[in-house]
Amino acid sequence: MKLAMNFYKKAAHGQTVEIENISAVEMACLEVVYFLNKPTYSELAEFFNISQPNATYRINKLIKKGYLTKFNDEKDKRVYYLQVTDKFMDYYCLNDNYINNIISNLKKRCTAEEMEQFEKTLKILTKEAME
Repeated sequence: MKLAMNFYKKAAHGQTVEIENISAVEMACLEVVYFLNKPTYSELAEFFNISQPNATYRINKLIKKGYLTKFNDEKDKRVYYLQVTDKFMDYYCLNDNYINNIISNLKKRCTAEEMEQFEKTLKILTKEAME
């Protein structure tokens, strides 16, 4: 969620995002693959409520860009699992560390009461963004 909020904030202001040629939809797809932990094509399509061909198209674009890989199920070679690559994880960790540093600096500057209010506000923002 931290990565998405940072990405969408930059995209809304027309700022360049450090990850090359990735749309907001593709970023969401990458995050979902990461959080679902090696989903199949079908599981990803079901999560987004999109057709299998649409999911396959999006997945293949991300594989071509080097942000996703696919691998076969050992028992059923027709089933493919998806996994984010180190290229994605490098970006994800960079942004996660950046946001953690900001939070750490806020904790040094703000009172416990201010931090509590800030966390409540973030929860509301996150909930609104997810609806």
